[in-house]
Amino acid sequence: LASTSASGKLSTVPWSSWKKSGNAIMAPAGSPTRKATWGGQGGYNQNQKKRGDGDISYSTIDAEGHPEKLPRPLAGIDAEAVYGSIEEESPCAIAGPGKSSPGSDRGNVAREKNAARQFLWLSMEGVLLRPPELAASLPLPLAAVLTPFADSADCTSLPISDTKGEEPLRCTRCRCYVNAHFKWSLKDSSKFQCNMCNHTVEVPENIREDLTNNGQVADESVHPELVYGSVDFTASCLEEDTVPSVPSVCYAIETSCAAVSSGFTASVLEALEHVFEDEQLSLERSVSVVTYDDVVTFYEPTRSGRWRTVLMTDVHEPFLPVAAQCMAVNVVSEEGRAMLLELLASLRQEFSGANMQSPPTSLSPGSDPFHLDSEGEKGVATGAVIKTAVEALSVSGGDVVLFQASAPSLGIGSDFEEEMEGASPTSVRHAASLSSPMSAKSSSLASPASPTKTPKAKKSSFPEEMHRRCCRTGVAVSCVTAPAAGTVLDLQQLQWLPWRTGGDVLHLPSFTPANLPFLSSNLSHWAKKMQASAYNCVVRLRCSKGLECKNLIANWPAAASSEDQSAFEVPRLSPDTSVTFVLRPDLNTGDDEDWPRYRDRQPLCVQAAVLYSNSKGERLLRTHTAHIPVVNSVRQVYHNLNIQPLMAVLIKQAVIAALAPEPNAKTLPRDMLLEICLQVLSVYRKKCLDYHNIKKCLVTSKRLNLMPLYVLTARKLLYTMAGSEDKASSHENLQRLLRMPIHSLMLALYPRVYPLPAPDHEGADLPRSTPAMEEHVAKGSSPAYLITNGLGMWYHQLESGADQSSELRENAVKLAERIRAELQPSQAWIPLTELTRLPTGLAQEEAIAAKTADLTPSGRPRFGSRTGAQNSGARTPASPQVSWQEKVLLSSLFVEDDGVTEMGYSEWVKFIQEQVGFMM
Repeated sequence: LASTSASGKLSTVPWSSWKKSGNAIMAPAGSPTRKATWGGQGGYNQNQKKRGDGDISYSTIDAEGHPEKLPRPLAGIDAEAVYGSIEEESPCAIAGPGKSSPGSDRGNVAREKNAARQFLWLSMEGVLLRPPELAASLPLPLAAVLTPFADSADCTSLPISDTKGEEPLRCTRCRCYVNAHFKWSLKDSSKFQCNMCNHTVEVPENIREDLTNNGQVADESVHPELVYGSVDFTASCLEEDTVPSVPSVCYAIETSCAAVSSGFTASVLEALEHVFEDEQLSLERSVSVVTYDDVVTFYEPTRSGRWRTVLMTDVHEPFLPVAAQCMAVNVVSEEGRAMLLELLASLRQEFSGANMQSPPTSLSPGSDPFHLDSEGEKGVATGAVIKTAVEALSVSGGDVVLFQASAPSLGIGSDFEEEMEGASPTSVRHAASLSSPMSAKSSSLASPASPTKTPKAKKSSFPEEMHRRCCRTGVAVSCVTAPAAGTVLDLQQLQWLPWRTGGDVLHLPSFTPANLPFLSSNLSHWAKKMQASAYNCVVRLRCSKGLECKNLIANWPAAASSEDQSAFEVPRLSPDTSVTFVLRPDLNTGDDEDWPRYRDRQPLCVQAAVLYSNSKGERLLRTHTAHIPVVNSVRQVYHNLNIQPLMAVLIKQAVIAALAPEPNAKTLPRDMLLEICLQVLSVYRKKCLDYHNIKKCLVTSKRLNLMPLYVLTARKLLYTMAGSEDKASSHENLQRLLRMPIHSLMLALYPRVYPLPAPDHEGADLPRSTPAMEEHVAKGSSPAYLITNGLGMWYHQLESGADQSSELRENAVKLAERIRAELQPSQAWIPLTELTRLPTGLAQEEAIAAKTADLTPSGRPRFGSRTGAQNSGARTPASPQVSWQEKVLLSSLFVEDDGVTEMGYSEWVKFIQEQVGFMM
């Protein structure tokens, strides 16, 4: 570099010295920001060396070696360990004049021009466009996994751009919002050039003045949208008629004879008391309570601090008899929380087992003081309470939590099958499968195509009507189903609306009051999720020229107006909810206008825009922008793969195929994962390796060395989640996988085994996990172990820890609390249960029992016995056996061992190697 000294002489300074001296580095003249980014994302990474295709190395997996040397995940289970820290991704980010250092704020998760992986993670960071025949033959899916509120909707980690009542700057052609990849136009220096369509955009006068005052670059405090890939805009101008209102919560509790006699009603009321008695509760909103059986009872607070009951008896044409703002109390104030606790305690005493046989009082929701309905219908009016509760929250939005113990049998919506008659075929299919529609051009793992134009429905069903009303008002419905022993509920019917509206579900079969702690913990977890959720959300994914959206993978369908399934509307998006967009590059070579883009290898871009309301009722617009560099070889494509989002896409496509199977499907969803794995590895072997003298081992890219393990564990996980004889339970498990974020899915694929005792002092890290093998637990050196896969936690204690059992259990409880904190955001509260029996231990007990079966109490062989030889007629003492369900569970925990559903890790690698060899 050339610089001028004080004497006016020109001196040359080496680049390394200039860089180490801490001088600011100016950005290229074509960029409105001087913020540098990590390699491959529009900037230069000083730690990344230039290398050609021949320098990209490969990885070998030798199945003949020791099992301990096979590749397995070594990272932690928290979100930062899975997604990576932003500082490591952008080590060369240097602050310019007038800007704070990117590393100054540890709470800021958006410090680069691309969205952080927590929010938007692409399965490939490099795409091949030429030659089109070669690009089309690659079996690698390009997809974007979107978790827009991974940091919660109320978190201040994202910078906010105040538009001061004006609409955010956006391209007039493709309608994308301004982002850090906008450039100054070379033809007109006063205009921006859109990174999506290369269209020039007029720069408003206020933005031009701010950039001019700051040296033609953006200041992150004034215009963060030109610096960071993830940003929030104030969006009050986008909806002029919207009045900010804080979301509310309505708890609808069943009080029928079945619910009261099983103890479910009293347990729910006591669990809610525990939730609102917690001083650390962060739920800042109004709360109302509704009870229902054959009538719906509302509770209205009075000026004297008491409650008035209002009954709604017309369950066939329900209406709201109380003003919505008059039936709730604000739990932020101590007075409001005390009134709510008083109501819950009074209702719990009313519906407790001691008073179950007492005559109904004036507070009883089933009371009829004027005896006007003594001969009326008896049943459960679930549809009436849902409709009135949603109507009560229609102004503010929020959550309706439904507690159900009996099948809907009275009033509107009681007969679900009759309600669905006459609905559109697409709606009926969604009511049965709850899967998102897939396009006709979807991959082999996708479900059958749904028609672009839905036939006009003859009539609107009650579930569809409530779903549309929830989307308009921003109300999410959550459901707790707890049938007593012998009671059968149609879970798909009751959980249809919660899955569609972004709510939560919890099923407690054969409910007893012993389930109270588990119920209370889950309700507390739900309350925290409500505070961190976004409501009344409208999501749109925009792609740059040369890229298009193929289909949407989510618990709800795409918008009817979105032909490419790139947009949808949902009442609530919680921090643990993720959706997947499958993308497809445009490989058409007939358009000469696009030739400069292909010649210059301009990167492809995607932008997710989310219009939402936070817990304070503020209307905001959140954008996540990322771009995909264009590479020129298949080897570079494999080198830029991301195995975590790739496996998430493959598993969710398999879940869609399991939820809505094709009529003549010849391949199971688990086998589809195997086919994709073989295609990916065989194409890498053919296209990327230029030699044939490879020793007998499996050769993969370094980015794919965990793919064989993940495919094996995914097959075991799918069998565990969907192989149950209870179809409703399998359906619920598959729906959970469909909305699971990447970090939770990675833990479900490879569980962690932690030895106990673990350090429990403040600030201690989680202990180093051992391989997921039963031998390490049954014959380990530690006295106890804790196993977790993100869906549950299991405690197993060996005989060597019998003398310190209480200390080990206390240590396991503390470690479980730390694991729950590390896994946030998570879908549900993770319970800790006992894992008492292992197949290895039972096999040893059976061997000892068989050996001692023919011995006398003194230890001598019995007369006529053949000790030491196999005696086919001898009967050994009965020993406890591991059931089939326990064997399936153990197969999903100890994923590297031979299980009842799949082979072990070593044998699997040999099998994959042989199949790839056959395909060669």
